[in-house]
Amino acid sequence: MVDGGVLMLLVLVVSLLFLLFLGLPIAFALGIVSVVMATFLWWPDPTLGYFGIALAGYNEMTNFLLVCVPLFILMAEVISKSGMGDDTYEFVYRLLSGLPGGLAMAAVVFGMIFGACCGASTAGTATVGLLSVPPMREKGYDAGFSGTLVAFSGALSILIPPSILFIIYGVLSGVSVGDLFIAGLVPGVILTMLACIYIFVLIKINPSIAPGKVVRVPLRSTLLAAWKVWPMLVVIITLLGSIYFGIATPTESAAIACLSVFIIAYLQRRLTWNIVKESLLKAVKVTSMIGWVIVGAMAFGYVLVRSGVAVQLTQGIVDWQVPPYVIILFLMAIYLVMGMLMDPAAIIMMTAPIVLPLITALNVDLLWFGVMLVINMCAGNISPPMGLNIYIVKGLFDDIPMGDLFKHAWAFVAIDVVAILLLMIFPSLATWLPSLLAANR
Repeated sequence: MVDGGVLMLLVLVVSLLFLLFLGLPIAFALGIVSVVMATFLWWPDPTLGYFGIALAGYNEMTNFLLVCVPLFILMAEVISKSGMGDDTYEFVYRLLSGLPGGLAMAAVVFGMIFGACCGASTAGTATVGLLSVPPMREKGYDAGFSGTLVAFSGALSILIPPSILFIIYGVLSGVSVGDLFIAGLVPGVILTMLACIYIFVLIKINPSIAPGKVVRVPLRSTLLAAWKVWPMLVVIITLLGSIYFGIATPTESAAIACLSVFIIAYLQRRLTWNIVKESLLKAVKVTSMIGWVIVGAMAFGYVLVRSGVAVQLTQGIVDWQVPPYVIILFLMAIYLVMGMLMDPAAIIMMTAPIVLPLITALNVDLLWFGVMLVINMCAGNISPPMGLNIYIVKGLFDDIPMGDLFKHAWAFVAIDVVAILLLMIFPSLATWLPSLLAANR
């Protein structure tokens, strides 16, 4: 006989997936399922349930931390549209030009650097793609490999601080967003190194991926290009330094960094009214979408908690009598599959009401779990058949066959999986730096 809580959870999940497959936005799908379920739970007078749902969404949207989201999006858009990142990419390329696959490695390293000023994978992918794919293709690099590499590099923006996914996870879990930002730094560097190692080995094994002679850019030319990197360095130091050393909260740091981007772009005569207008409109659109998803997720979570489903599910899994790491592996596998089908932000907000109570009951470090979850979402951004970053690359370069992009995607998904396994074996990779900085404050 199926347990009542499990049956109700199945009904909720199946209903939600049905609405998503119909093409309904995730925010409205979550809201509709929540309202319908509340009607049955509180029948014949569901008013109390409706009030609880509305209040849950309202309370979450008044969280001051969410002010970071539009600020980071606005900052990334201005950096991208003003061309501030172009000089940084040129310097990174000159620095790595003497290595086999230097152009490809430059794209990954630039993706990591740009991620420190971005926070959203869409902006990261578009910026890295427009800068790096044309020169790679001119040098004869495999088109599918180049495009997928860019999708992977763009995904680093949701792991390297600042990260919008870390903000969302921090709001939902109660973990310090500043600690999450710090915790994502070392894994982000590890992912970048793993990707560069993979590129080097792949090209050594199969030179046709990146044909042509390796040409080293003269050191003098590289050093001349280095001074142009100062705008990005100023933004990164302003943003991360103020958080890491406790000078400002993440929200205050986002405001300071955003203002610094506007000032630098203006001083460089790169700030135009069109850039300001387009960046503001994009920030409003993306923030509105995220806001509605948060409201829907909070409504869904309220129904799960009030119905007792979350408690029953947590207790049922805890009673499995298996080591916590087995359950973590199980959850990571589920998230990997979900990442192939859904948007990462929606996945975190939809599953948080179910998963977070379970993680807490298992006495698992929520900070460590959050970092692994976001790495998993990096994989989701490039996983067939719905990897969002892959479709962004396809939109930028329509002549690259989708099959070629997906063919190379699996290797980069494997890199993300390796990083998750490394964090499971060595949790200190995520927890060491936050604890060190906290001790020195």
